[in-house]
Amino acid sequence: MWYMEIKHFCPRTPVILVGCQLDLRYADLEAVNRARRPLARPIKPGDILPPESGREVAKELGIPYYETSVFDQFGIKDIFDNAIRAALISRRHLQFWKSHLRKVQKPLLQAPFLPPKAPPPLIKIPEVISGNRSRGARLLLDSPLCADVLFILQDHTHVFAHKIYLSTSSSKFYDLFQVSVDESQCLVVTERHARDHLMRTLSLDTEEEVAVLPNLSPCSLRASKSDGTLRMMSFSGKHRRTKLSLASWSKAFYSIHKESVPNPVTGHPAPMTVVKMDYSIQLGPFSAVLRFLYTGELDEREKDLMKIAQIAEILEVFDLRMMVENIMNKEGFMNQEITKAFHVRKANRIKECLSKNTFTDVTFRLDDGTINAHKPLLISSCDWMAALFGGSFMESANNEVAFPNTSRVCMQAVLEYLYTNTLSPTAELDPMELAALANRLCLPRLTALTEQYAVNELIKASKEGQDIDGEVLTYLELAQFHNANQLAAWCLHHICTHYNSVCANYRKEIKSKSPENQEYFEKHRWPPVWYLKEEDHYQRAKKEREKEDIIMNKHQSRRRWCFWSTSPAVA
Repeated sequence: MWYMEIKHFCPRTPVILVGCQLDLRYADLEAVNRARRPLARPIKPGDILPPESGREVAKELGIPYYETSVFDQFGIKDIFDNAIRAALISRRHLQFWKSHLRKVQKPLLQAPFLPPKAPPPLIKIPEVISGNRSRGARLLLDSPLCADVLFILQDHTHVFAHKIYLSTSSSKFYDLFQVSVDESQCLVVTERHARDHLMRTLSLDTEEEVAVLPNLSPCSLRASKSDGTLRMMSFSGKHRRTKLSLASWSKAFYSIHKESVPNPVTGHPAPMTVVKMDYSIQLGPFSAVLRFLYTGELDEREKDLMKIAQIAEILEVFDLRMMVENIMNKEGFMNQEITKAFHVRKANRIKECLSKNTFTDVTFRLDDGTINAHKPLLISSCDWMAALFGGSFMESANNEVAFPNTSRVCMQAVLEYLYTNTLSPTAELDPMELAALANRLCLPRLTALTEQYAVNELIKASKEGQDIDGEVLTYLELAQFHNANQLAAWCLHHICTHYNSVCANYRKEIKSKSPENQEYFEKHRWPPVWYLKEEDHYQRAKKEREKEDIIMNKHQSRRRWCFWSTSPAVA
C-alpha cells in the first residue's frame, strides 16, 4: 500500500518488508482474544498470513523479507542489523572511495522460527472435599440401608447400625462382633438384684441364675483374666449350655443374639446381630457416640456431654472422651487433629478387614475369581453402589454381584479406593481396565488418579529407553471412550510432539484413528507444516546464496590480479 509513495518521495531509500506478531501463528487465538481490549476486533485464523504470502509480496517488490515476534524476542536483531546493511550498501555510489562500504554484505537470509513445544498437560486430581465421606456415613446412619446390627435401648428404642463402621472405630465392638453366636443362642449378663445396679461388675465365678430371652437358649459371657478377651466356657449338667459373663467384660451390653429383623429402609427381613444395651444408656448420648464412630466428629452443641463421656469411657472410645474434655475446657479447636488421627487409624483397620474378609456381606464374581466387600462402606462412598444395593434391583436382595470383564486386581484397587480414598496400584494393574471400571462406577476422582498412574508409568518407561509410541496410540481412543479426558489429552500431546517418529513407525495405526483425531494431529503437530516448508525454502535459498558468493569472490579475485603482474626477478 505504501510502496509506491515511498518510491516516489524516497527513491533511493532501501526498503525491508517485515511480518510482525509471528507468535500468533501458533498461539491460542481464543486466549489472545480474551486478553485484548473489550472493543478490539477479534483476531481470526484467516487474519494470520502464512510465510509464503510475505515472501511473494517481497519478491514482487524486490525487497528482503523478515519476520519478527516481540513476544518471543525473535527476529528483532536481524531486522536492525540488516536494515543497517541495506542503508550502507545504498551509499556505495555516493561514497565509492570508502573501501569499508565495499565489504558490507547484502541483507542476510533469516532462518525460520521454530515454535516451542507445547508443555505436556498436567493431570489434575480433584481435591477430596472435606466432609463428603463423613456426610455419606452420616446419611447411612440416619437411613440404615443394609444394616446388620440392632441396638435395643431401654427395652423399646431400636437403633440400627453397621458392624464394619463400629468395629473399625472401636476395638470393643470389634471384640463383641467377633464372638460367634448362633441364632439359637443368646449371650446375656447375669441377673441383678435391682435394675438400678445394672452397671456393677459381677464376680467371674458367679452362680446366679441366667436371664434368658423368650424362645432362645440361655448363655452368658465370661471375661478372660489373662488378656481381657471373650472366651466360651462349656459346662456339663442336666442342661448343657455355654456360659459367659458379659457384664464383667463390659458394663454397656446386656445381651447379644442373632435374629432375622426387617430392614427399616427396604422392609426386607435380614439376619442381624441384636445387642441389648444396659438400661442406663439413653438414646441421645448413645446416638452422639454412634455419630462419632461413623464420622469421627462431635457437635460442640451437644447437651449431655457428661453422659457422652461416660458411654465413651465404657466403650473405650478414648478419642471421643478427649474431644468432650476439649469442648468442656473451651479448647474445641484441638478436636480437628483428633478427627484426622481417627480417620487414619480407621482407614488402616478398614484395609485390614478387607484383606482378612472380616464382616463382609457381599461377594463380587469376577473373571478370575471372587472378592468379598462391605455394602455399608460401598454405599457411603459411591452413589452407583448406593443405587445398586438400595434400589429395586435384583442385586439389592442378593449377596452376590457379577462384574464381567473385570479382574480381581482391578476390583481390589477400586475397593481400596472406596474404603480409603487412595489408590495403591500394583505392577499387575492394567490402567485402562481400571479407568473403564471407574467410568462405569461414576468415580471421577478415581479416573483422575488412574490417569496420573498411567502417565507416570509411560514417562518412566520412556526415560528407561523403551518405545512408548505404540502404547500411547493404544491408550488414546480407549481413554476417549472411557471419559479419561486428561489421559487422552496427554496422549494427543505426545503423538503431536513426536509426530514424525510416530508416523515413521506406526503409519497404519495413525491412519486408523478417527477423523477428529487425525485433524487434531495435522493442526497441532510439531514441528508444524509451515515450519518444515520454510526450513526447506531456507536451505535452498542458503545454497543459492553460497553459490552466488563463491562466484562473486572469484570475480573480485580476477579483477585484483588483472592489475598485478609478478616479474621473474621478484618471484
